[in-house]
Amino acid sequence: EPRGRSENLYRGGGGGRGPFTERGRRGGKGASTRRPALVHATLAARRDRAGRTPLHLAVLRGHVPLVRLLLQRGAAVGAADRAGRTPLHEAAWHGHSRVAELLLQRGAPAAARSRAGLTPLHWAAALGRTLLAGRLLGAPGPGPAAADARGWTAAHWAAAGGRLPVLELLLAAGGAGPDGALLVAAAAGRGAALRLLLARGARVDARDGAGATALGIAASLGRTQDMEVLLDRGADPSLKDRHSRSALHRAAAGGHLPAVQLLVAWGAELDAGDSLGLTPLHHAARGGHAEVASHLLDRGAQVNAAGWLHKTPLHLAMEHGHGPTAELLLSRGASPTLRTQWGEVVRDLVSEGACPRRCSPFAESRSGRGT
Repeated sequence: EPRGRSENLYRGGGGGRGPFTERGRRGGKGASTRRPALVHATLAARRDRAGRTPLHLAVLRGHVPLVRLLLQRGAAVGAADRAGRTPLHEAAWHGHSRVAELLLQRGAPAAARSRAGLTPLHWAAALGRTLLAGRLLGAPGPGPAAADARGWTAAHWAAAGGRLPVLELLLAAGGAGPDGALLVAAAAGRGAALRLLLARGARVDARDGAGATALGIAASLGRTQDMEVLLDRGADPSLKDRHSRSALHRAAAGGHLPAVQLLVAWGAELDAGDSLGLTPLHHAARGGHAEVASHLLDRGAQVNAAGWLHKTPLHLAMEHGHGPTAELLLSRGASPTLRTQWGEVVRDLVSEGACPRRCSPFAESRSGRGT
């Protein structure tokens, strides 16, 4: 919000007359000065369009004397704006430790939640406010175990932002749930946080709500350094998520060749099927990832593996218009005459002229189908 609008509760816009100033006359005609008005409960309770009180605005500016004055005059320390944020939330967001201390001394609720379920501790952790996080941990409330609307604790937020000092503090306090934070660190590519969480007891094969492990998440993003850390710590590359996709399925689908090479070297199963019977080669072919498909074939993947609706990797490559990948599969022995569950061959899956040149000698024509 523009500064002028934010400060409108302090100053009276262009005329200079506002709730915290009053114009007094002294001396000759037309002479005027400004002097602070006495702040009372009515003024301290006023709100702007976002539902913020003068205390919210004083806190976000880090104005310690004004915060102290407002508190002395009865400002509601736990007042929430329209988004559910209290002055303590603002102090945590802006890193105003002295202001936060004043608020906590006056009984500010450390357990207050915004509409997104975020506490001041969540904000302090996300932004790396170590001193503030330590003070908030000592205040009455649910502590580090409090989860927001998406189920994230302060440790999740610290891991997502790579805030190692705050993460250390939260883990030392207990109840921070290192397993979930490990999965967040993998998704965010925070290798240092990943290593810290593993050292502090996070389970290397912990799963998220979809059944994915940190290794599977890192593989889907092609983050080989994080994958190496996890594999060295004992991560199992054969584990599958709720859709029966392994880390190799995820890496192949994303076209991440180094990740695929690493997993294959660690013994990942080449022809494992997911819930649709699709192998990593199917996923590589469907995405048009020819280099990944080539590596999988080099290591022994079945070129004519049949998955959902009896579709082979070649069927999927052609169906999605990936001519170079289809060429590769044909050169490695893929059959253009195999039929899907509906009796379709490769030529039936593409428009006229889209089939690679190697299809022609082997594919049955549409007119001859069914003989």
